[in-house]
Amino acid sequence: MQLSRIPKTVVVLSSLVLLVAVPWIASDYFVMMCIRVMYFGMLTLSLCFLASELGVVSLMQASFFGISGYFIAILQTRYQIPFPIPPLVGIGVAVLFAALTGLLVIRARGIYFLMLTLVLGQLIWALASQWASVTRGDSGITDIFAPVIFGISTEKSKGAFYLFELFFFGGVIYFLAALKRSPFGLMLRGVRDSESRMAMLGYPVSLLRYMAFIFAAFVASIGGVFFAYFTGLINPHAVSLTTNVETLLAGILGGIQTLFGAILGTVILKILDLVLSGITQRYLLIMGILFLITIMFAPKGAAGALKRLWD
Repeated sequence: MQLSRIPKTVVVLSSLVLLVAVPWIASDYFVMMCIRVMYFGMLTLSLCFLASELGVVSLMQASFFGISGYFIAILQTRYQIPFPIPPLVGIGVAVLFAALTGLLVIRARGIYFLMLTLVLGQLIWALASQWASVTRGDSGITDIFAPVIFGISTEKSKGAFYLFELFFFGGVIYFLAALKRSPFGLMLRGVRDSESRMAMLGYPVSLLRYMAFIFAAFVASIGGVFFAYFTGLINPHAVSLTTNVETLLAGILGGIQTLFGAILGTVILKILDLVLSGITQRYLLIMGILFLITIMFAPKGAAGALKRLWD
């Protein structure tokens, strides 16, 4: 039987059951790897959403990722504010920052959008590095503890943390998929294909770009919450250019035009990072070569290749 004849509902439900069962059928190491893929995957999803729907690449998504993590760390370690206030405040501040910076970036196009987001992202990195009295500089803030959910400590149980994160990871995917299928998503793609035509038809082009930017920041900030809780620390690396570039690399490897490609690219990147770093110290060179090969021979990424196989 051909793969394309298998109902997508069956595939989705089977995948969901398998994902929920992971803590019981897989090793602790595999569970922790899945946790890393999910929180970094949300960061990649935020970038790929903008790239696929608006045709722009943002190099400041890690800023929203790190802002939510920093506010969790500060509120929890310095002021001992209990869950769920720190993550709600962290996400709120990240979205507010996106709302303010979005007023600037939505006016830029093409390479200017890329450069402006790069500059804003570097400003956040400089703030995290140099405002040592608040962020503790390059050392970062440690002793961040994951919350207790329904009497179960997600700090002590990686399986519980995995299921807690899986719930929100699934919610993020559903949210972005619904946006892409909605009239809002159709209007965004219209702006991507011909902004002048959409403006002539009376659509609020600037508002559409602005809302998409905020939605993407919201998704990235949720990933930052789980990053801070899982690693137990937050430092300037979380908001650095390196993190933004890794996110872009994951999107291109998997296929930057689709949500599935963002997730697949994150899986590939994390596996390669783990395997190659254990084999050679020059693993970044090998990953760079793989990146070039992907651009030259598989411009739609691994997701595009799998789609051709499915069809």
